[in-house]
Amino acid sequence: MPGVTAPVTFIRETKGQFKDLTVPEEFVKDFYFRSDKHLMVMLRVVGTDADKVKSFFNDSEDHVLTIETTESTHGKEIVQEMVLVSSYLDEGPSLNVDINQEIPMVRLILDFQLK
Repeated sequence: MPGVTAPVTFIRETKGQFKDLTVPEEFVKDFYFRSDKHLMVMLRVVGTDADKVKSFFNDSEDHVLTIETTESTHGKEIVQEMVLVSSYLDEGPSLNVDINQEIPMVRLILDFQLK
């Protein structure tokens, strides 16, 4: 499965201010270009950062985001402006079965198109 060898940084402008989110490569489950113009990113973030990821991508569809990382297949650095055309967010069940322990987790499928 294609992936990345460096954290993925997403940058977006909201109301004149730039916000960024850096996702460590261990949370990036899939990162591949479906064509020259489409990128699909699958994330699974576990722990306290799950809420940060959820709020960053909340209402982000149809917005331009800059994506920065290093792709693992060819070791190519990527700095690309893309439009988030669709996203799927799932706050799945906790991975832990211990009683009284709620570890937050979020799964995201992000579909980008070249700007």
